[in-house]
Amino acid sequence: MATPIWVFDVDNHKIWWANAAGILFWEAESLDDLLQRDFSMDSDMVRTRLRQVVRNGPGQKRIQDTWTLYPNDEPKSVILSFLPVTINQGTNAVLIEVKQFVDSIVDAGSLRILEATRASALMVSTFSAEGQLLAQNPAAFACYGPARPGINGNDMASRLKDPNVAVQLLETATNGKSLDLEELVWTQNGARVHRILARRGRDPITGAFATIISEEDVTQQNALQLQMQTLNGQLERKVEDRTRRLDTSEERYALATQSAAVWDWDLKHNHLYLSPSFLQALELEPDFDADTFLDRTAENGALKTLHPEDVTSFKAEMTRHLQEPDVPFRQEFRLRTGSGDYRWFYALGKSIADPNGRATRSAGILTDITERKDLEASLLAAHRSDAIGQISGGIAHDFNNLLTVILGNAELLNMAQDTNQELITAIKTAALRGADLTRHLLAYSRRQTLRPTPVDLSKLVASMNNTLLQNLGDGICIETKIADETWSVHADVTQVESAILHLACNARDAMPRGGTVEISCQNHQITAPLPLPGGEHSLQPGNYVEILVHDTGEGMTSETLNRAYEPFFTTRKTGQGSGLGLSMIYGFAQQSGGGVALRSQPGTGTSASLFLPRAAQEPAAKPGSKTLAPITGNGESIHLLEDDGAVQSTLRGMLESLNYRVTESSDAAMAMQVISQGTLPALILADVVLPGGESGVEFVKRLARRFPQIKVVLMSGHSQDETTLEALSGRGHFFLQKPMNKARLSQILHVALQDNTAPKA
Repeated sequence: MATPIWVFDVDNHKIWWANAAGILFWEAESLDDLLQRDFSMDSDMVRTRLRQVVRNGPGQKRIQDTWTLYPNDEPKSVILSFLPVTINQGTNAVLIEVKQFVDSIVDAGSLRILEATRASALMVSTFSAEGQLLAQNPAAFACYGPARPGINGNDMASRLKDPNVAVQLLETATNGKSLDLEELVWTQNGARVHRILARRGRDPITGAFATIISEEDVTQQNALQLQMQTLNGQLERKVEDRTRRLDTSEERYALATQSAAVWDWDLKHNHLYLSPSFLQALELEPDFDADTFLDRTAENGALKTLHPEDVTSFKAEMTRHLQEPDVPFRQEFRLRTGSGDYRWFYALGKSIADPNGRATRSAGILTDITERKDLEASLLAAHRSDAIGQISGGIAHDFNNLLTVILGNAELLNMAQDTNQELITAIKTAALRGADLTRHLLAYSRRQTLRPTPVDLSKLVASMNNTLLQNLGDGICIETKIADETWSVHADVTQVESAILHLACNARDAMPRGGTVEISCQNHQITAPLPLPGGEHSLQPGNYVEILVHDTGEGMTSETLNRAYEPFFTTRKTGQGSGLGLSMIYGFAQQSGGGVALRSQPGTGTSASLFLPRAAQEPAAKPGSKTLAPITGNGESIHLLEDDGAVQSTLRGMLESLNYRVTESSDAAMAMQVISQGTLPALILADVVLPGGESGVEFVKRLARRFPQIKVVLMSGHSQDETTLEALSGRGHFFLQKPMNKARLSQILHVALQDNTAPKA
């Protein structure tokens, strides 16, 4: 055949076959030479157009289009016919036939414009005066797909939410008027907002007038504009309301000038007037020279007292304000007041232009929005804290499951003969330290279970000083000053001890060359809310004990002090700390009804204060502690409901080593089936968190209606709050916190099996 034909592999982007005319067209020496050609440098536009062709699928009608190809880098403009085909086990390809060479009928400029239109990200379409889609570039095709017939053959109406807009756009073909609109359109990816420009043109085929449409996706810009309008709405309404009420007479206008923060800037002479309230808002003296408020060395007269971070945005808005006098000036920025502090202000102004349209004067009102900005920052911090709490809760659950497997298998390994007891003890110790780490995570998010009791700080600190604190390291001197009249505090004694130890370790790390750590306690009676330095909270009125840990170390910069409470923030080297210490203490203090304060400067050391509420009663005498020993069962049947396979296997081994018979399941539906069809177990040990939408608590509640005689022990890697634990106890259920050792597991099971209280549904 004299017509050049070839098959192009679209998936691998190379020529798969060509006839002799095709080989000649591509100026190749042979078919093998052509098949080795590298087409990897083709543009994304070329690849997109080919994918649009094969998207129709094999066997569909041919598609004709004008292309410019480059055999040996020399352009050839041709009209090509495309037919989608498949090759090599379903590979997408197209059969391409050269229908006509167009070099002689289209000039070079037209070809370049045509190629630019195809490559453009701007969507371009041509419609007849009746609304029929005549042509569209690849960007428009990718957005809308093939023509979708509308009412009475009006293809354009099918794109727009408002059919009346389609009528207006099509009228440009007859009346010659251009349109520039932002409209909601229906694309292949759903509803979007497009900026649509319509112009009149001609159909080069028929000569009839047509509507040329160019579109740009402005969905994101539109959404941002709506957000800005919402954010500024209240401020604008307040300003408009104030202006409307005060601008009824010259007397009220004069009053407004005196009571509102007003500026009036003479651009021609670069003279600035500031109202008395403007000066008052910035804490400036009444005789302040307003002209010195301008930085005359800066373009467009930027303000001298602007915060450095706001200079660029202020100058950009001011430039726009002067170039577009009809558009109001709106800007939020920080200004340094007479006291040296920065405050947030919102400026709303308007410029006056001369007959030539050049701005000659700018006037407006300044509003202090510092409180609003502070509220936004507080809300952001609260949302961040809640998000961290949710994440830490999930981490604690998964981590405690892993620790259950580690600790449980260490217990089972301990039963084997010829075991290395030193290694087993190291494994158990590491697992328990991991459990402490999860409690630290939960302490920051205030999600751990605290068991507050009256705590005698004198005895606690003395005990720690004799055991833990004296081992901080060489060159570290510990001084404790705990007066006899120091009140007892109401808190979790384990967390108090952990907090003091963390603060002492932080003090040690701040003194690499040695120094003194002083631990003291002081009673405080707070009668009014007391802001705490270095934190975002205040102590409410009441009685507190301050545990103060002071070091003579390096101290902290203001930047480090501001981030000290952030979880995982640390100034230590990698591997030398988790960065959870202060965040854990912060969360523990807040959950206990107290607070934390940090005071530090470089070179002067650091003081960390932990405030805890005074206990209502004195601590009870502490009974002697004893080590729990595992209690074996009497062959009772226990059903284990646990979805984690590793945890399930470990717990089964522990239960069988305690002389229990075990059945198991991974979800509530399977558990009900196993229990219903076999011999009823004496007890069910179930995880609180289960797959399938039904929790362990909900399952045992449903189980109690059918089999009230079955005892229940619930377990979880999540820490349960006191309300949940009381609810479980009220139903006759027992709770077991993961990870647990063999002794703890056996004790709970023994107590539950001996309990004669019938579970409540």
